[in-house]
Amino acid sequence: MIEERKYTEKEIAIFNGLIDLIKNGYNPYTIKVSDIAKSADVGKGTIYDYFDSKEEAISKAILYYMEKEVQASYLRIISKKTFKDKYYELLFIIKDSFENNLSIYNLLFSSGIREFYEHLVDKECSISRFTHMANAVIKDLIDTGVKEGVIIIDKEDLYYLTMAVKGSIAGFSHYMNRKDSYKQISVEKAMDTAFNILLKTLN
Repeated sequence: MIEERKYTEKEIAIFNGLIDLIKNGYNPYTIKVSDIAKSADVGKGTIYDYFDSKEEAISKAILYYMEKEVQASYLRIISKKTFKDKYYELLFIIKDSFENNLSIYNLLFSSGIREFYEHLVDKECSISRFTHMANAVIKDLIDTGVKEGVIIIDKEDLYYLTMAVKGSIAGFSHYMNRKDSYKQISVEKAMDTAFNILLKTLN
């Protein structure tokens, strides 16, 4: 797991204030510096002591919260012992994210991040941090499957195995995103289907 970035108490207060605003229905594009200061219980000038612009503050708050969610997800998954339990825990996390209107994941996909993109991809706050963590989750899942004999590593290379896991996850995510089109399919059945598809792909 990658090392967590360190922030000052004031930065964290600003991040939490911003996330509270977003969770309470504020659109990231219309939040004012005065809104941030009030929510974070700091002066307006304090915002500019730490950030060059409102957009930078919002971007880094989103990244901070995303990192917290991803870290928590990572720990949930690796705490499980078996290949099946790890995989289902991953699906439960995806389910919770889609069903939670306050999820930062949903915020990013629904609102877009065009205005904040330059801050999300800078050297200090690269979105690749989350890619590294996602890959660590998949590696842990595959390693567990190999130990259990569910996955035969000699049969396929690591790229194939990784794509198989990602493909099954993408299929379940599609279901969660289009549940109204699959009203006859329960979440439990969708999870079982994703797992069975993955097993068939691996064997």
